[in-house]
Amino acid sequence: MSLLENLGTRPKHKRSLLPLVSTLIVALSAIAGCASTDSSGHTTLSLADSYSPKHPFGKYGVSVFLDELDDGGIATEYYPSGQMGNAEDLASLISTDNVDIGPASAAYLEDKLPLSSVGDLPMMTTDACVASESMMDLLAEDGILYQEEYEDRGLRPLWVSIIPGYEVMTSNANVEEPSDVNGLLLRSSGGAFDVTMETIGASAVSMSAADTYEAMARSTVDGTAMPFVSVPSYNLEQVAIYSTKGLNLGSVGIPYVISERAWDGLSPQEQQKVTDAAAKAQQSLCDGLNKEKSEAEALMKDAGVTFTPIDGNAKQKWARELSRAKSDWATSLDSAGLPGTEVLTDFEKAVTKNERNRTVS
Repeated sequence: MSLLENLGTRPKHKRSLLPLVSTLIVALSAIAGCASTDSSGHTTLSLADSYSPKHPFGKYGVSVFLDELDDGGIATEYYPSGQMGNAEDLASLISTDNVDIGPASAAYLEDKLPLSSVGDLPMMTTDACVASESMMDLLAEDGILYQEEYEDRGLRPLWVSIIPGYEVMTSNANVEEPSDVNGLLLRSSGGAFDVTMETIGASAVSMSAADTYEAMARSTVDGTAMPFVSVPSYNLEQVAIYSTKGLNLGSVGIPYVISERAWDGLSPQEQQKVTDAAAKAQQSLCDGLNKEKSEAEALMKDAGVTFTPIDGNAKQKWARELSRAKSDWATSLDSAGLPGTEVLTDFEKAVTKNERNRTVS
């Protein structure tokens, strides 16, 4: 998931725009890593991810986080668009203190964070704020995901970038019922989505979102699982002919984490500033994602994409299949000695609680 443009510059944010070749990544990592303090006592934190600053994750999340830190007197070095490595590399760079802050995507780190893909399962919530708040409940210090997967790796989640409400978009087949995806090659982000694809009879093809346009244009894949809000970032309205509407095939949740070593190097006052900035970033991001969803749907409609509502009998059929995908995910982790069912139960409870809170407020 990456584009190539920059939002602009701020004096305390080093925003290098040239992609770095692999032979330079190690050298640059050594320069960028670990929270540092200059001669005047000012702290600098490095943040790297694989998204463009114009991607919603950057525009509504990272940008707000950096601005808040800047206002609080904490300088930052920002390396967007995969300059410090791809999505698979970044968590390792943070764990080894070469980068202070960045995303740890369960979809790309299935062998390291298998339980964290619970947020990617289908039929949870279509509200980005409910989804992110529910994931953070499990990622808090007393949460099962933090204790099972992040604490021992020296990673502390700060906020969650999560886009719910994935649909099936295709260039050659109108999908309404589960049987319509049998045999289709569909791009998957990995993790829980691969389980879902297998359950519904599609063949999952793992690739980055940035590669989806060309793959659909060349008919390398028949389509993709993608939320409406991501479509404009990759111009998929130009290659998608059909899209489901109301399927809620799943989400992709990506916690932004800070290394514990960098965290421990901050003063209590600085830790509070980082915590507050992360909370504002998460709220800004989920509000922005909810807003852009309807705008992206309108863009797709104007481009001639045919929407197929998932309702009535078709919705019931999908509910049966997707419920099985969730239980298959949990059971497979249980059989590997991991608390899959417990994590799924905790997340479903968190979603129910946060949906209720949103309704009341």
